Amino acid sequence: MNELLVSFSGEIIEATVADMASSVDNWVHNVLSAHRGQQIIIGLDCKSSPHPIRSMSGKISTLQLCHGTKCLFLQLLHMNEFPQSLKVFLSEPSIKFVGIKIHENTRKLEEGYQLVCSKKVDIRALAKIWFPISFHEKSSLRALAHGVAGLCMQKTEKPYKCDWESRVLNDKLIEHACIDAYACYRIANKLIQEI
Repeated sequence: MNELLVSFSGEIIEATVADMASSVDNWVHNVLSAHRGQQIIIGLDCKSSPHPIRSMSGKISTLQLCHGTKCLFLQLLHMNEFPQSLKVFLSEPSIKFVGIKIHENTRKLEEGYQLVCSKKVDIRALAKIWFPISFHEKSSLRALAHGVAGLCMQKTEKPYKCDWESRVLNDKLIEHACIDAYACYRIANKLIQEI
């Protein structure tokens, strides 16, 4: 387990980088115990290394989960095991997992790792409902973050072309991935409060 503090948009995001079941257990326990029985919103994002043939794109390498300023960065390919706490957390009916391409990402998680998310909300679709003139089904995370939540995400140097399968990832990649999950959380939190 590795802890990383990520500074973004005036907040400090506490990123827990995990490839061990015990780190996941602790993170899940802390989130659930803070919200006993209440609805919880979790930003979800995934990263995978590209394949030269797009239709054969690789298995998801990392999973980022974010609640408030707490982010869990899971190196799925290097996990020693998938703890039961993670499986229960993902299938918990009081938790809404939110993100861009959430249905595609959760399908890949199920196919690749037998990890099933029960409630999924695509923030693009949600933004399109509330702001049909401003957003559409292809709006970028950066555009949604700025337009909905007032977050200013910096352009990055094509992190999706990086080797997300590597056991050792540099801090900049982890920061980028955690910021994406945090932005999903903030966007959904703002939109769901509007409902």
